Amino acid sequence: MEGDAAAFEDAVAEVRRAGWALVGGFGGPVTGAGEVRHAALESQADAAAALLAVLAGAGAVVHVRASADVLDRLLDDLRHVRRVRHLRGVGVHRQSSPSPPALDADAVAILAVLAEGGTLGDAAEALGLSRRTADRRLADARRALGVERTVEAVARARRHGCLR
Repeated sequence: MEGDAAAFEDAVAEVRRAGWALVGGFGGPVTGAGEVRHAALESQADAAAALLAVLAGAGAVVHVRASADVLDRLLDDLRHVRRVRHLRGVGVHRQSSPSPPALDADAVAILAVLAEGGTLGDAAEALGLSRRTADRRLADARRALGVERTVEAVARARRHGCLR
């Protein structure tokens, strides 16, 4: 969860009401199924500890205080392991960010399919494009977003509001 402390506490309370076993912090062994770790995420080391807890079977509620890049990397890693419910808390105040990159409708559609776990072939088929054309449009989208990897493109497009 990204945002203010009240939103973080609301998420922790929701997990508690659902009957999960809450454990503060990300360190230490995961003791059993139904365990949810909760803590502030302030650095890449915190993100690594959160990821290790999830890999060991715990859930996680995270109050993000780290940079957007740390959060994006953690979300990308977590999405490879489990479903992620990413909430943005109320009262999030950010410095003004650059306007969203100019992506054409095909690029957004391709990134959306990839964000949902589909392949580039799936995206090409859905859009009626050849695989090669879809690959070129994806490369254009990565350039427009200023990234080299597709997972970074998906994360950045999401952060800029181009994807849900």
